[in-house]
Parts: sequence; structure tokens; C-alpha cells
Amino acid sequence: MADAGLPTGWEVRHSNSKNLPYFFNASSKESRWEPPEGTDMDSLKEYMAQNTRKPEGKIRAAHLLVKHKDSRRPSSWKEQNITRTKEEAIEILKGHEGRIRSGEVSLGDLAQTESDCSSAKKHGDL
Repeated sequence: MADAGLPTGWEVRHSNSKNLPYFFNASSKESRWEPPEGTDMDSLKEYMAQNTRKPEGKIRAAHLLVKHKDSRRPSSWKEQNITRTKEEAIEILKGHEGRIRSGEVSLGDLAQTESDCSSAKKHGDL
């Protein structure tokens, strides 16, 4: 692995929550967003260019929610009081899955009319 140009004891780590690199000293347990004093900035720039993840575009997620009477909030934009059982909700979802997999209908189109989530108006787009 290329030299990051950091002082002894320091390493580059990646924050999953911020999706950014940060600097960590294992012996002192210090972490910081800015490079520590004594960093060779040219080496660090080269290291970061070779070793950081670059996003390849946006990732999108969509879903179709079918609530049941034991859901955290058993109501939706479609129904004031949802009374179906969890097992009935699962069967409904399996039916929707079959229609989507067969190509009969898209997830977005089905979510728009069948999802109990407010994302239905956006074709299930989260």
C-alpha cells in the first residue's frame, strides 16, 4: 500500500456515517477530520487519489409496504384502520411479487396504488 505521508502512528480511516475519510492515531486514540501536524501533503494527496472510494452515481431505493394490524401504526393513506393479519399481509406481498417478477406490472406502478406508505405517490421511491 502507498505511503499516506502521515506522521508515525497515524492512519487514514473511513467514516461510514459521514462517508468521508478521517485520521486516527491508534496509540493516543485521537481522531480528527484534518490531517495531523507533520503530514506530507503531497504524499497524502497521492494516497487519497489512489485509495478513496469514488461514488459511481446515485443509488435509489423503492418499496411497496403492506401493513397489518400489529404494525407500529396500523393505518395509512388508504385505510384509517388496518385489520389484516401479518400472514394476510405476507400473502398480499407474495401476490404483488409474482406480478412484478412476471413483468405484468412494475414495482413503481403497483406501489402507487397498493402501498400503505406515503411514498406511494412517488411510485414507492424512498
